[in-house]
Amino acid sequence: MATESGDIHRLGGGSLENLRLKPVEMNLDPPGISVLKAPSARKAVMQMWEVFPKADLLHEKARVVGTTSIERIRSVGFEVIPKPTRKLPNHYRIIHPQDVAGFNDANLMKLSEVFVNTSDHKI
Repeated sequence: MATESGDIHRLGGGSLENLRLKPVEMNLDPPGISVLKAPSARKAVMQMWEVFPKADLLHEKARVVGTTSIERIRSVGFEVIPKPTRKLPNHYRIIHPQDVAGFNDANLMKLSEVFVNTSDHKI
């Protein structure tokens, strides 16, 4: 398995399916997908467990984490912007200059290729 490299993490991994916009994400301003900026995938998972201790679906998703860097995301035409929340000050969003239209399968395949997945992050 490849080692993770980068500080941007997507719970559920960097597969094309997990990078597709969900209906609620299409309505964000700007539309995009949530990621965490953390020193490691394990730290991102630990934070999610601490902040959302009863979110079983989120915990299940956190078994696989896609890791990349802002530079690699930008290299395939996407952007990463800070979108801190009260509970997650290190929350970021991956967006595309074409908004929802930019999240097509061709672009998402390129985005997927810059992620390295790691799994079974134990707390």
